[in-house]
Amino acid sequence: MKKILSFVLAVVCLLAFAGCGGHAPKADAPGHKDAHTEKVLRVGTDADYPPFEYYQEASKAFIGFDIGLMQGLATEMGYSKVEFVDLEFNNLLPSLKDGQVDAVISCMNITDERRKMADFTEPYLKSYNVVIAAAGTEARSADGVRGKRIAAEIGSIHEKQAKKYSDAVIESGGAEEAIKLILAKKADFAIMDHFTARFYMNNFYNGKLAIVAALPGETDTDIAIAVAKGNKELLDKLNAALGKYREAAAFYQLQTTYFGKLK
Repeated sequence: MKKILSFVLAVVCLLAFAGCGGHAPKADAPGHKDAHTEKVLRVGTDADYPPFEYYQEASKAFIGFDIGLMQGLATEMGYSKVEFVDLEFNNLLPSLKDGQVDAVISCMNITDERRKMADFTEPYLKSYNVVIAAAGTEARSADGVRGKRIAAEIGSIHEKQAKKYSDAVIESGGAEEAIKLILAKKADFAIMDHFTARFYMNNFYNGKLAIVAALPGETDTDIAIAVAKGNKELLDKLNAALGKYREAAAFYQLQTTYFGKLK
């Protein structure tokens, strides 16, 4: 499932964190920690969603915007280490309930359905979904995608939204797979958040793709960190750390590194 990403991603990693790193623990193998010397925060993520979270085989490290953010918050909270646990997206919230992880960060939108399974921090980003297609596609509005083949990540809010427009929704393992389905002419469109679309279009598929419609206001757009229901202590600590970190220069540098200059 993991992909060795190109040189561009290596450069991004260096820009974001000189020496960003971490281990790649298996989801079913808890990492070793010395309780006397380390305060470890275990965080679940689906590390196959650039630019938010992905695993770089060359450096044996998890990198991405969410990874950098969580590392910054953990430092603010007094943790000595963040141990990322790579899980399928659909298993992230259940992993909180069974105590496998302490928190979850994975470009996760807050929805009423998800609030039933977990508690969420204040949003750290606000996003909206877009429709992308091969360059030159005539459709320039949401109505133009109705009934067409739409690729979207399985289990994501994008898949749910795609089903409002078409019965021909193609489930993909992630944004890049959805893009490849378009380029292979196996899908007509794909729906993803605009941060991810910008990242791929600017770095890997310049001139091959186009955003044909923006879909703001049709889904919840707040992206936040999840904790187990009732874990108020950790939730309060995360919110306090977020409040401080979002005002720090490191947060703005992180945004610029992965998304470019945001308007």
